[in-house]
Amino acid sequence: MEDWEQWELFSISGTPTPASVNARNVITNPNLRATPDAISRFWRQVVKGPADHCWIWVGAVSTPDGYGRISWQVDGQRRTLSAHRFALLLDHGDVLPDGIVGEHSCCEPLCVRVGDEHLRLTTQSANISYAVARGRHNSNRKVVDSDQRATRSLRVRAAVKDGWDLRTLRAAQDNFPTIPGQNLLW
Repeated sequence: MEDWEQWELFSISGTPTPASVNARNVITNPNLRATPDAISRFWRQVVKGPADHCWIWVGAVSTPDGYGRISWQVDGQRRTLSAHRFALLLDHGDVLPDGIVGEHSCCEPLCVRVGDEHLRLTTQSANISYAVARGRHNSNRKVVDSDQRATRSLRVRAAVKDGWDLRTLRAAQDNFPTIPGQNLLW
C-alpha cells in the first residue's frame, strides 16, 4: 500500500491524496460519496452486540493495522475507507471536519458503533493521548507487532462472524501476545 493510500484510508487531513489509476483504469477518488449499495453492504458486514456491546465489523480487515476496511466503486472511480471511518461518515454526514479522526473508546479496532462509549470523533492529538493513557501507545516504542494486531482482529471477526457469542468474542480479544513489561494493546 502506498503512503498516500494509507492516509486516504484514515482520511487524515492535510495530506496528499492524489488520484491514481490501476491496471483496470479505475481511478481512486478520495471524495467519492457513499452509495446506497455501499451503505447496504456495510451494514451486512456488521454484527451488532446486544445492549451496550460493540458492533463488530466482519468484512475485510487490513494488515498490518487490523482495522476493518470497505471499498466501493462508481463509474470507474473507487474509494476505500476504514470501516470505523465509514461508520462516522454515516452518522455525521458525508464530510467530517478537517483534523478529525475516529477514536475507539471501547478499545476494539473492529467496532463500528458510533457513540461516546465506542467510536467518537476526536483530534489526532487527543486520540494519541487516550491511547497512551490506556497503554495502547508508548511514544515511539513498540507496544505490539503490527502483524499481531491484524491476527487479533481476524480472531475477533471469526468469533462473531456467524452470530454474537460473547464468550468466544472475549476469548478472541484476550488471547493476545504482548511484549514483556508492556500493557495489553486493547
